[in-house]
Amino acid sequence: MNHRVLAGADRIGGTCIEVTADDGTAVLLDLGMPLYDDTGADFPPRTHERPVRELVAEGIAPDVPGLWADDPSPRYAAIVLTHAHLDHYGLAHHAHPGIPVYASRGTAAMIDVRRVFSPRGARPREVRELPSRGALRIGGLTVTPVPVNHSAPDARALLVEADGESLLYTGDWRAHGRTAVGRRSLLADERLRGLGTLICEGTMLGTDAELHGADDESSVERRLAALCAETDSAVVVLSSGQHPDRVISAFRAAKRAGRQLVLDPYQAYVQERLRPLSRLLPQYDWPGVRVKFVRAHVRALKDAGLMPWVYRVRDAAKLETREFALHPERFLVLARNNTPTMLLLDKLADAADFVYSQAPGASTEVYITVPPAARAVNVGEHYFEFVMLMGGSDSSFVDVTTARLNGTISGLPGSRYVTLRNEGAYVS
Repeated sequence: MNHRVLAGADRIGGTCIEVTADDGTAVLLDLGMPLYDDTGADFPPRTHERPVRELVAEGIAPDVPGLWADDPSPRYAAIVLTHAHLDHYGLAHHAHPGIPVYASRGTAAMIDVRRVFSPRGARPREVRELPSRGALRIGGLTVTPVPVNHSAPDARALLVEADGESLLYTGDWRAHGRTAVGRRSLLADERLRGLGTLICEGTMLGTDAELHGADDESSVERRLAALCAETDSAVVVLSSGQHPDRVISAFRAAKRAGRQLVLDPYQAYVQERLRPLSRLLPQYDWPGVRVKFVRAHVRALKDAGLMPWVYRVRDAAKLETREFALHPERFLVLARNNTPTMLLLDKLADAADFVYSQAPGASTEVYITVPPAARAVNVGEHYFEFVMLMGGSDSSFVDVTTARLNGTISGLPGSRYVTLRNEGAYVS
């Protein structure tokens, strides 16, 4: 058995590993889109949807005969995915239609969620489900999925065996998640004894809790619960709804603090799709869970024929903006850094610590608190992130931009109103 790392060894993301048995059977483990270009900058949105020959010519996709849809015939017997992050499956839709794609049940579900909310977005045409127990036999290769903990649901390491040899590709994994599926379970797995080759994702090797102040998900839960207890405003957690451990941590923290967890319809639908995989994931029909409706999400669900589910969510858990604005101290919000989130925060300016949402030339007043130890600060050389709202309806265009704040904030401790004016290039 031989293997080659076709992509991902010299950059973050875009992982693709070829494994070939002596009988010629070849499979790919992951086929991802790189996260950054050679300069370290993000690729433009939807780069992975460009024609594959352009991506190959630019070195974004591997130049491998028999892999892509325009090749005369497929070289590979299968593509096996570790989890549903674009840097591991983002180029799989470009593969030759004769190459089947396999993934765990949870990974397949998250790719299908993309079909609902991004129907024009690129994704594999079909994803076959890996066995939950046992192995997948592909020609002379045997592929055994091994559960691991990651920020994507139902992630798998892949144990490949052929010709008396073995290889384990971990995919992305972590040892500090909420479940016991991690470093200890991998070390105790009898199937991995005498392993011939280990290919391990190493992006975060050497980092520790000093970067973020949390040792594990239990620590995240405790810190969130303490934050909820310290403030009488809404607490917003920016996190993916596809991060099972983080969703559970947010729900448990809210419950400990006597708050309700707020999801959007996308996040609620993700939890619904993952319901068969975990009894711990909070669902819209649980006490203590509310759903703040977003029009774009409802439209996507309607177009996918899922309005009966939307009605059930509405009847069980819908949270009106007025209730949220009047009683922000009752809620912990799981949010994503996107347009719907910014629109919601704009409507809740009175309940937020800081939201600036005005077209150029307009001004507004915000309520700020200066700590007792603060001095007068000239902020003219510092940059801050502002939400710029163009228009006045739920369909308005929202841009999160970094602007220079020109002026001086008094160092006198206490709370006061400050007038902000959008000057276009900066905010005064």
